[in-house]
Amino acid sequence: YTARSDSVDGWDPLPRTSHGSISLAFLHFVSRSFFFYLEISKSSSIARMRVFCSAVSLFLAAVSSVTTCGWALSTREPSSKLVGRREMLSRSALVAGGLLSSSVVVASQSAPAAASDAPPSAGAFFSYKVLPDASANLSPTLDPIMPTDLNNALALVGADSKGGALWLGEHHSSAVDHKLQAEFVRNIHDVRMNVFGQNAPPMAIGLEQVQKQFQPALDAYVSGRISADEMKRQVDWEKRWSWSFEGYLPIFETARKLRIPLIALNVDSEDLGLVEAGGFPNLPRDRMKKYITDPSGFAEFARKRSYKTYVDYVVSPSYDMHKNLGILRTTITGQRLEEDMPFTRFFSGRILWDEGMASAAHTWTEANPGGLLIGLVGADHVKFEDGITGRYGRMAKGEKANISVIINPSLIDTRPSGSVSMAANDSSGADQITLQLRYLKEGVDPDSPEVRLPESTGGVLALADYIVMSSTQAVATSS
Repeated sequence: YTARSDSVDGWDPLPRTSHGSISLAFLHFVSRSFFFYLEISKSSSIARMRVFCSAVSLFLAAVSSVTTCGWALSTREPSSKLVGRREMLSRSALVAGGLLSSSVVVASQSAPAAASDAPPSAGAFFSYKVLPDASANLSPTLDPIMPTDLNNALALVGADSKGGALWLGEHHSSAVDHKLQAEFVRNIHDVRMNVFGQNAPPMAIGLEQVQKQFQPALDAYVSGRISADEMKRQVDWEKRWSWSFEGYLPIFETARKLRIPLIALNVDSEDLGLVEAGGFPNLPRDRMKKYITDPSGFAEFARKRSYKTYVDYVVSPSYDMHKNLGILRTTITGQRLEEDMPFTRFFSGRILWDEGMASAAHTWTEANPGGLLIGLVGADHVKFEDGITGRYGRMAKGEKANISVIINPSLIDTRPSGSVSMAANDSSGADQITLQLRYLKEGVDPDSPEVRLPESTGGVLALADYIVMSSTQAVATSS
C-alpha cells in the first residue's frame, strides 16, 4: 500500500482553499440540511434531537472546510472556577465531534484491513509495518504482518534483547483503543512467560494519564490495597486527566491481575503550569531535574534539522489550533493569563512533557535490565519519531529497543492539527494517510529552488514502526 510522503521544507502538500472548495462545502451543507429537515418532520422527539446534533456537527465540518485552519470555536470567558486547559481541550473535542481525539478508522473502501491481500485476523486487530522511503521516489509503504508475529516482535524475546520501551499511541477518548492496548499487554505478557518462564524480565505499563507525584497510588492499586475508584480519587483523575476513567479500566484490571506495575510518566501539573506561565526560568532547578536528566542531550536534540520539520508539522499547527479554540488564556492548572500564551511557552511546555515522559520510561528500563515498559500515551506524542520516542531513543543510545505503534490511525492523526475536517477524515483512505515526513539536508535553504531536488533530502521521519487497526472497526466499516 503506497501512501503519502509530506514535506514542510519547501513543499506544501496541503491544498489551499479555493472558491470552488468553499462552494462545494456549503452546497454539501445545504443539501444535507434539506435531508435533515425531511428526517425531522417524520421523527420522534428523541430522533429529532439526534438529527439536530448531526446537523450541528456537519455545519462545523463545512466551516472547517472553508477556513482550512480547523475549528474556530468560540468560547466563553473563564468562570471564577479555575479550569485547566486539558479539561477545556477535552470539552472542545466533544463539541467538535471528536476532532482532537478521533478514533475513526480509515474508510472501508480503501482500508488495508479490507484489502484482499491483507493478513487474516488473529485476534482483535490487523497489523502493518511501516516501510519508510528516503530515496528519490519518496514512496513509503505498508507491509502486512500477522498479529501473532507482531506480538512476538513487540515482546522483545530475542536472544540479544536488552529490553526497552514500546509506545502504543492512543486516542484518549477511544474505548476501542484502550481495549486493544489491554489485549497487547496480555499477549505480550503471555509471550514473555512462554519464552522466559518464571525468570522473565519484568514488565511495566507507563501511563501518560497519571502524574509522577501519584506513583504511590498506582503501587497501592496493583498490590490490591486500594480499589480502582480509590485510585481514581487519589490520582485526581477528574481534574488532571478528565478523559473517561472507565475506558482505561480494562488496562488497569489487566495490570492488577497480572501484577504488572503501573508507572506514572506525566509531568506534575504544578510544574508544567509554571513553565507555561513563565518559561523554563520559572521552574526551580531542583524540580527541573525530575524531568530533564540530560540537559546537554536535551538541548542538542532541538538542533537537529529533522526536529525543525517535526515542529513545523506537528507542534506549530497544534499551537495554532489551541489558539483558534480560544484556550491559550489558561495554563494546564487553570491559571489565567492576560493574553494568549506565546508559542515559546507553549513549545517549552510541550517539550518538557515529552522529555519528562521519556526520562521516566528510561529511568525504569535502566533500573530493570531486560525489562519492557509499555508506554500508553497519546498518538500525537508518538508520531513522526521526534516526540517521546525520539527522546527515549536518544537517552537509550541505541542500547535498548524503542518501538512505536499507532493504534487506529486516521487522516487527522497524520496531518497538521486543524488542517483536516471531520468530513474529510471520514472519507479518507489508507492511500491518503501520511506515512513519513521529508526533511532537508543541512545547508539547504528552505526558500531556494533546491528544495525540490531529490539530493536535497536529508532523510525522512516515519509515522511509526507499526500501525494496527481494530478488526471490529474494520468489519463494521466494510459492510
